[in-house]
Amino acid sequence: MHTHICVTKFMNEMYAVLCASRGATDKFEFESADVGDIMSLVLGHCPRKKSSSRSEATWHVQQIVLLILETGNKYIFPCDAQIELSSNREESGRSFECRRKIESFASRTGGLAPVKYEVLVVTGGEKGCGTDANVFIVVFGTRGDSGRRALKHKYRNLFERGKTSRFMLEALDLGELNKVRIEHDNSGLSAGWLLDRIEIINTSTLIRTIFFCNKWLDRKRGDRQTCRELFPIY
Repeated sequence: MHTHICVTKFMNEMYAVLCASRGATDKFEFESADVGDIMSLVLGHCPRKKSSSRSEATWHVQQIVLLILETGNKYIFPCDAQIELSSNREESGRSFECRRKIESFASRTGGLAPVKYEVLVVTGGEKGCGTDANVFIVVFGTRGDSGRRALKHKYRNLFERGKTSRFMLEALDLGELNKVRIEHDNSGLSAGWLLDRIEIINTSTLIRTIFFCNKWLDRKRGDRQTCRELFPIY
């Protein structure tokens, strides 16, 4: 008998036909317009001929796995259900919800193409609030983090009072940015630093994410911390 599968998200539909046999795992491939994340599917079956035997009346399905070839993402649909025979392909089948999504590495990283981020570090305006220490940053997003990076430029005075220091950071696409960790090593003659804020711009999408601080990174002032974790303001 022929089996048809309808994968749905909102009003989008995809159909495919395969042959199913007892105890078998059937694999098939079809093309469709992109429907985004798959939330549910409808599964049914109908006879190949006008009449069908009693043994064809129901079909036990254990599980359905959908693999998106372009991204490598897998969608798991546990079924363990008897599917009743439909008289024709247009009749509705049985609906199953996606219970698990296995996201591929390529999908999580948005591909292997690196993204350039412009990092703007704004120092406060109080007297003596600039730093001579070495500064490091880690940028976190929904797809991973940048790793610990030194913020430096040769032959430039950085992190001066009331000034904005600019840096370019290249990494795999981090997705939506949700945290930064900023710190210094307390080196130099004047290590204490009043950080006003950090702004990060994805140069591919031009999305700007702002992380406010307005705190000292100083072992002699405030809470004497030289490392801060900052979160975006929306």
